Amino acid sequence: MRQSLLSYLALAFFSLAMASATQASGMWEKGRHYKELPFPVATANPDKIEVVEVFWYGCPHCYEFAKDHLPAWEENLPEDVDFVLLPATFSNWQTHAKAFFAADALGVVEQLHRPLFDAIVPNPRAVGSIDDFKEVFLNNGVSAEDFESVFKASGFRKISKVDEAMKKAQDKIKAYRLTGVPGLIVNGKYSISVSDAGSFGNMLKIANYLISQERQKMATKAN
Repeated sequence: MRQSLLSYLALAFFSLAMASATQASGMWEKGRHYKELPFPVATANPDKIEVVEVFWYGCPHCYEFAKDHLPAWEENLPEDVDFVLLPATFSNWQTHAKAFFAADALGVVEQLHRPLFDAIVPNPRAVGSIDDFKEVFLNNGVSAEDFESVFKASGFRKISKVDEAMKKAQDKIKAYRLTGVPGLIVNGKYSISVSDAGSFGNMLKIANYLISQERQKMATKAN
């Protein structure tokens, strides 16, 4: 009798799991809630499922997404998922993108990401000079010497690492075909916007759904 009960419970659990997966599959429609890119974009690590967040430091919606929604989601990401930040490089936003890549070159993105939002979102046009960025960097643990290794008084110094990162970012943004931010790109194949998803919460639910789909495809390919 005990064995029969266990078998019944196992079958019931499996049926519930399959029903949930089917419901999620039917809930999120390609072309309606997310888009498939016409051409896949190479990811940094083909052994991982990559999720890229494209943002702009002057965007209040990106700020809200980064502050109120992404942290809990990112904290619970499984080991097979890489989460990557990518600043949008549209012409009017390039200086802010360079600030991100400068922080990345110095290895201080984690400590500067939120402060850069705090400094830029209230008035994006007012934060663009070297002195503006210097204050943010120095107030968040970057030495003047390290700052000067990336910036100089007359403007952004042409550091190969920053320039190379900017060029790669520009190429990726074009390939992603994004027209607004914030946006999520799942494994170089799918783009998710808040306008298509309907909310920030839905963006992350769709990302989770696509991550699951990509995981299944990778497992099938491996076998």
